[in-house]
Amino acid sequence: MHEDKIKILERALEREKKARKQAEEILEQKSLELFETNQKIEELLDDQTAQLKLIVDNSSLGIVLSQNGKLIKINKAIIDLLGYSYDELIQMNINKDFTHPDDIEKSNKQIALLENNKIDKFSIKKRYRKKDGTYISCNTNVSAIRNTKGEVKYQVALIENITEIDKKTKMLDALNKLSVSILGKRDLHEIAWEIAKSTANHLNLEDCVVYTLNNETGMLTQIAAYINKTINGNTITNPQSVPLGKGIVGIVAKTGKYLLINDTSENKNYHVDDCFRLSELAVPIIANGNVIGVIDSENSRKNYFNTEHVEVFTNIANLASAQFNSAISLEKERKTQKEKDNLLVQLEKNNEELKNFAHVVSHDLKSPLRSMATLISWIKEDNNGKFDKETSNNCNMLLGKIDKMDSLINGILKYSSIDKIEKNNQKVNLQDVVSEIIDTIFIPKHITVTIKNTLPVIYGDKYRYQQLFQNLISNAIKYNDKEEGFIIIDVVEHEHSYQFSVQDNGIGIDEKYHSKIFKVFETLGKHDENSTGIGLSIVKKIIDLYGGKIWVDSVPDQGTSFFFELKKKPL
Repeated sequence: MHEDKIKILERALEREKKARKQAEEILEQKSLELFETNQKIEELLDDQTAQLKLIVDNSSLGIVLSQNGKLIKINKAIIDLLGYSYDELIQMNINKDFTHPDDIEKSNKQIALLENNKIDKFSIKKRYRKKDGTYISCNTNVSAIRNTKGEVKYQVALIENITEIDKKTKMLDALNKLSVSILGKRDLHEIAWEIAKSTANHLNLEDCVVYTLNNETGMLTQIAAYINKTINGNTITNPQSVPLGKGIVGIVAKTGKYLLINDTSENKNYHVDDCFRLSELAVPIIANGNVIGVIDSENSRKNYFNTEHVEVFTNIANLASAQFNSAISLEKERKTQKEKDNLLVQLEKNNEELKNFAHVVSHDLKSPLRSMATLISWIKEDNNGKFDKETSNNCNMLLGKIDKMDSLINGILKYSSIDKIEKNNQKVNLQDVVSEIIDTIFIPKHITVTIKNTLPVIYGDKYRYQQLFQNLISNAIKYNDKEEGFIIIDVVEHEHSYQFSVQDNGIGIDEKYHSKIFKVFETLGKHDENSTGIGLSIVKKIIDLYGGKIWVDSVPDQGTSFFFELKKKPL
C-alpha cells in the first residue's frame, strides 16, 4: 500500500515536471515573441520618428514648437525664412522678439482662447521681422498640445510665407480698383489723374506724375500729378514740358523702356521739377507698339525704388494704355472736329463772300461792257463808209471780244449761282427735260440728236438738270466738224444709280485735256478760242452737288463720250 502511494506521487511529480517544463517552454516562446514584437515596435517608432524628422526638416513651411512663447524646437525652413541662426532663434520669444507690433494684440487674443480651452487651434495672418529688419507676411496655423489635465503644454505653429502672394493680391486689387475707376471715362485728364492717384496711394509714393506725348511737337507734357504738385483738386501748378529724348522722362518716351535711377545726383539726365529728389522711376505707357505717355515718380531717399515698383508701374501702365490711347484719340478727334467746324464756318463765309463778289463784279463789268459795245456801234454808224477795211475789221473784232466777255460774265454768274439756288428734291422727268432742250436750242441740219433709251424720272431740281444736259448737248453741237454729225443720249440703270452718256462724232478731245476740261476757264486751245471755259465746269458742279461723278472718253477726230452717274435717291 505504501509502495503504491509512492508510485502515485512519483507519477504526479513527473507530470508536474513535464507541465512545468512545458510552461517554461511556452513562457520562453512567449518571451521571445514579446521581445521580437518590442524590437519591431521600437524599429517602427524609430522609423516613424525618422520619417517625421525628415518631413519636418524638409518642409517648406516653418514649423515651431513653443512653450509660453519661447521656442523649443524649430525646423530649417523657419531658420531660412527669418534669417536668424538656430542658436539665435532658440533664445527668442515668438511674440516679443519678431512679431510685428501691430499684430501682437490680435495674436494674444487667440492664444488666450487656446489656453482657456475655448479653442484647440486657430489661424492668423501675421507679419514677422527678419534679421535684416524687413517684414514678411505669413499665414500662421497654431494647434495646442495638452497634458492629461487638459492644460496647454506646448503650441505647434505652421508658418507659411505669403509675402509674394500678398503683394500679388494687393497689386491685383489695386489694378482692379484702377480698372473700375477709369472704366467708361473718355476724358484724357480724368484718366491720367486716376492713374496718378491710384499709383501713389498703392505704393505710398511721395509723388506720381503722368505725361502725355504729342507726336506732332515731340513734347511730353504733365497732365496729372500727385501729391506735391497738386492744388485745388485736379490742377497742376507750373506743369512742365519735356522734349522727346531729353531728361529721364524724355529718354523713356523715346526708347520705350523704363529707367530706374537710384541716385539722381550722379545722373546727368536728371532734371529738377518742383524739388530735388534722389531716386526716380519712369515707365512708358505703350499702345499698339507706340509710346503715348510716361508714368514718373521720384523719392527723396536714395535706392528707394526696386523691381517690385517696376512691376507695379508696368502693370498699371499696361492696364491704362488702352483707355489712355482711346482718350488721346478722342481728344484728337474733338480737336480735328473743332478745326473742321471752324473751317466749315470760314468756308461758308468765304463762299458767300465769293458769290456776292461774283455778282457785284459781274454787274460792275457788264455796265461798262454795254457802254463800250454801244459806243463802238455809234462810232461805226457815224463813220460808215469812212473806215478802211482793216479799221472796220478791228471794230468788229472788238465787238466780238465784248460779246465773249459778256458770255464769260454770264457763265460766271451761272457757275456761282448753282449751289445758291435752293436745292429742291422733287421728281423730274429727264425724258421731258431733254426733249424740251432739243426742241428749244438751235441744231444744225447736218446734226441729229437721238435719245436711245427712255430717260428716267429722278429726284432733283429741274433747272439744274436743264443746265447740265443743255451744256453737254450744246458742246457736242459746237464741236462737231463732220458732214453728218450725230449726238446720242443714253442711260443705263444700276442698283442704286443711273449712268448717263452723251456721245458725239465731233472733233474729240486730246487726252492731255481730259483732266482739265472740268475746271473753270479751261479751254481746248486753238480749237476753243470762242469758249468761255465755264460750261463743263458748271456740268461738274451740278453733278457734284448731287453726289455723282463724271468722266470723259474721247479719241481726237473720232468723237467724244461724256459719262456721268447720278444716285437714284436724293442726298
